[in-house]
Amino acid sequence: MTTVYFIRHGTTDNNVKGVFQGSTNAVLGERGLAQAAALGERFASVPLAAVYSSPLERAMQTARGVCAQLPIEPIPVDGLREIDGGVLEGRTNEVNTSEYPDIMHALRNDPTRFNPPEGESARQVHERVTAAVRELVAQNPDREIAVVSHGFALLCYLGCLDTPFEEMESDIVSNCSVTCVDYFPDGTHRLRYRNDVSHIPPELQFRSKFWEKPKGSETK
Repeated sequence: MTTVYFIRHGTTDNNVKGVFQGSTNAVLGERGLAQAAALGERFASVPLAAVYSSPLERAMQTARGVCAQLPIEPIPVDGLREIDGGVLEGRTNEVNTSEYPDIMHALRNDPTRFNPPEGESARQVHERVTAAVRELVAQNPDREIAVVSHGFALLCYLGCLDTPFEEMESDIVSNCSVTCVDYFPDGTHRLRYRNDVSHIPPELQFRSKFWEKPKGSETK
């Protein structure tokens, strides 16, 4: 059995400002750095064989936090990077919603249809991340590993663990959260827990309001 701890990178200033980051190489803000330090405490006694990370700096900084008290260094894996958001990147969600209302509606309500102009589609991200995780699990039989990635990239993988891609819902995990999945030799898996932020003090936790559903709204 291989155990994988999926971690979303810590909070950036862009996250707080509601700026679409995508493939932009942003760094952690003060809150994010504190969250990454909290990860170091959480994983100090976990016998991780390896920590794999998106090569984008905000993810690598978070991965270094995981490794802070362990005798290992993070390994960059390109397949774990965030979606290429094309023309949406570097602009606030409000501006993007005004100029691309249908695309942003899909992002929040029907992510399987999210396909930003000049960027990647959700299907492409799902296939890329799934292939990367499958390879990492195969390389680490009977080990515990950590995978540090991004909000939408993890949504496109974790959101399809137990449902077809076409039924994926827009339930994105919080910054610096941990989701744990066991993978068995017969190809099955078991979700132990999802979106756990118990290692982060309440005042340091963050989840973008963009993903909050209006009261009374229905998901797809």
